[in-house]
Amino acid sequence: MTDEDPTRKSADAATEESAPARADTDESDQRPTRRSGIGRAVAIAVIVLLAVVAGFFGYRWWQAEQTDSLRTEAVDTAREYATTLGTYDYRSFDDSLEAVAAASTEEFAAKYSGVAGDLRGLVENGQGSSVATVSHAGLETLDGDTATVLVFLDQDVKNVVVPEGRNDATRFLITLKRIDDRWMLDGADAK
Repeated sequence: MTDEDPTRKSADAATEESAPARADTDESDQRPTRRSGIGRAVAIAVIVLLAVVAGFFGYRWWQAEQTDSLRTEAVDTAREYATTLGTYDYRSFDDSLEAVAAASTEEFAAKYSGVAGDLRGLVENGQGSSVATVSHAGLETLDGDTATVLVFLDQDVKNVVVPEGRNDATRFLITLKRIDDRWMLDGADAK
């Protein structure tokens, strides 16, 4: 009989039994299972979908912000231009004409110059002056590069007939055209 250590024998047997189990574990750790590959594909698809949705809604938000900015800018510009249109003084009538022309499209500037030229004699002979203020303004339409704004214009008018002055209220539909990132006066129709 050999002198074998019984504890050594049981340790060797345990090592031999666990060796195949370790080999199976090592192989399964090294090759991906079909289930984890599908899980990764689904996760990537969800991430891509979320990025597309976030991009879409981010773009729509940006568009809405741009439109709101254009609306506000159009109303503010129409207020300013209506005040320019309604303010004049017989001593500096040409300055008023130039201010309107500088804010206008070429077409409107030509039309306004013709109308104002006809009024020049009346304003100068009557020693007329007007100080205009806008009490209210609201956007009617915004369509691409064109906006229409309804403006409530009050004018404190003085002349030789009414030296103490009177208040004239006029409602204008101001048409603006966007040229080179600037709103230009393209129409002013009294309502």
